[in-house]
Amino acid sequence: MSHNKRSQFRVPESRLITEFSKNTPFASSIVNLSFDGLYTVKPCESLTTPRGLIQLEIPVPEASESIWATGEVLYEHHGAKSVGTGIRLRNMAQFHRNLLRDLVESGRRQVLADMLQQILWQRQLAQYPTLFDAPAPPVTEHTVPMFRLADLHP
Repeated sequence: MSHNKRSQFRVPESRLITEFSKNTPFASSIVNLSFDGLYTVKPCESLTTPRGLIQLEIPVPEASESIWATGEVLYEHHGAKSVGTGIRLRNMAQFHRNLLRDLVESGRRQVLADMLQQILWQRQLAQYPTLFDAPAPPVTEHTVPMFRLADLHP
């Protein structure tokens, strides 16, 4: 049984960042983010991140700013084509800490709004005797486009 060392709620995130290790920059992508840590993924071809401290640049285009922080690599998982890295944030300016807090809080509110949408949709579905009688589900930015066979074969 594994022990979860996360102390804060993490929100899903999809954002490209730059990690600096020994003054060498390399790109990675955030998978999830919290007030005090993040999990990133990068291709196996990238340099492996050594345990210890690294510098992070997290662009926040919503605020026309970048968060600069020092992070400690706590965990690294090597997959077939990618490397996942668990990083605990250590040092950053107070302005950047506030910007990170706003970013995480915004993501948390979005997760809660999506959960509420699903609950409301399930309640609405319960009013119909079968799923075929129910109206189509709401379309969001995360909805996977589907096509009916009639649309593909005129």
